[in-house]
Amino acid sequence: MVRAGAEQQPGSAGSRARWPGSRRAPGVVVVVAVVVAAPGVALLSRTAGAPHKATPAPLKYGGIPNWIPEAKIPVGRVVHASAAHPRLAIQGDMVAVKLAQGRVLVTAVGPQVPEEGRFPVPPTSPCTFVVSFTAAGGVVPLSPRAFTFIDETGHLHTARVTLRGGGPVPARVLPGHTLSLSLYAVLPTGNGRLAWSPESHEQIVSWDFDVEID
Repeated sequence: MVRAGAEQQPGSAGSRARWPGSRRAPGVVVVVAVVVAAPGVALLSRTAGAPHKATPAPLKYGGIPNWIPEAKIPVGRVVHASAAHPRLAIQGDMVAVKLAQGRVLVTAVGPQVPEEGRFPVPPTSPCTFVVSFTAAGGVVPLSPRAFTFIDETGHLHTARVTLRGGGPVPARVLPGHTLSLSLYAVLPTGNGRLAWSPESHEQIVSWDFDVEID
């Protein structure tokens, strides 16, 4: 019995030293923890190293499409006109007019209409234009009869011409002086042209315009 007890005592002591759950269990837990944590580490590594895709910029409302061509008409251009080369300009264009004995820069602005916004649209409207002369040289004759209006059907309309600011219309533009004329006429609604013929019945320069009452 004593021998058996002696055999059991070392066996019990050995069980405490050699039982897998006593000293080897922590090692197994550590290994499992490393294996479980490894995918997370790798995932974080792949996430940190992945290229970042830039977020596209939001579209702006009202932008001009790239396929629309840019305007090629120069701004503030000077149109040259003479009896040999008459020109058609638009309001606001500066026209360098060469005459037989003189030269001058001319601009025309208009029409100004008092019935803008009237409904229904009237067939005709009183219109006022302003024609300015500057940088004159030599002889530049002026005459109210030299100004005419041509509507879109080809009919001629005379203009009532006055000196802007009052006074009679001078017979010529003096060199180095600037003056402006007011032209008034009742014109039909639609397109038209203001023509200036300073030396004869032939038009040297005309300005395109549009009578709009809407």
